[in-house]
This record gives sequence, structure tokens and C-alpha cells, in this order.
Amino acid sequence: MTEEREKYLVENFPLIYKKEEGSNNPYSLFGFECGDGWFRILYWLSKHIQNKIDRNNRWAEKYPDQYKKIEQVKAVQVKEKFGGLRFYYCGGDEQIGAVVSFVEEISYSICETTGKFEDIGHNTKGWIKTHHAELSKSKDFKFVDDEELRKLNLGNN
Repeated sequence: MTEEREKYLVENFPLIYKKEEGSNNPYSLFGFECGDGWFRILYWLSKHIQNKIDRNNRWAEKYPDQYKKIEQVKAVQVKEKFGGLRFYYCGGDEQIGAVVSFVEEISYSICETTGKFEDIGHNTKGWIKTHHAELSKSKDFKFVDDEELRKLNLGNN
């Protein structure tokens, strides 16, 4: 991810993306290990996580017998693996875990480089990367969606 986009996420979600001096967790060492195409879903994920924690914890202070505080989510590693986004973290609750799983799953249908979500696929041999068909350098490119869905051209509605 470009330095500019990484900086934006860190500045807007400093509690999630805090690099700790002397820590050897992968996020503190390497930052974001994925392409710019996933910037927007990382932004939405981060915004949802922080809003949920802040909202819930305000209610927990006001009504401690009804709400349990949620531990702040901290990124441990954010990377691409086997063509999908991996967002490893500590903290959170079950709902945050479900949203993280959902975002990881939809990343397989979003180009890691461009952020496009139509005509997406990956190579069937070698290193797996999720890309738009225009970026494919492989004859072994396999589309994520079926041909009928691609013909609907969901991106131009």
C-alpha cells in the first residue's frame, strides 16, 4: 500500500494502527502488506470497528449492568495471503470478528491493485493474486464470478 494511504489509515484510526516501538509483531515491523485496491475495504472495516467500540463502551460506562466493555482492537498483521486479505488483530468481540471475516471473504472479489470488483479472478497456477482481468499476465486466469454475472456488468448500474 502506498505510504500516503497507509498514513491516512494510521491518522484516522490511531488506536487500531499503532506501531509499538520494540514490538516484533508483523504490523509494527512491516505495516500494511497489501495493495492499494483494498484501501477502501480496510477504511470501511476500520471505521466500523472503531465506531462499534466507541459506541458500545459509552453505553457500558452509562449502563454497566447491561453492556460489557469491548477491548480496543489493535492490528497485529494486515496482509495478502492466497489472494485474500488477512486482518489479524487482538481485542474486539464476536460481532467484530464476524465483520472481519466478511471483509476478508469479499476481498477475493476485489482487485488488490485497482479496487475494481468486476472481471476479477486469479491465476490457477503459481502465486495466487486477486486481480482485474486487464492485469492478468497468465493464460491460467480463472474468473471469480461466472460468465452470466460478468455479463450483467454490475459496475455500470
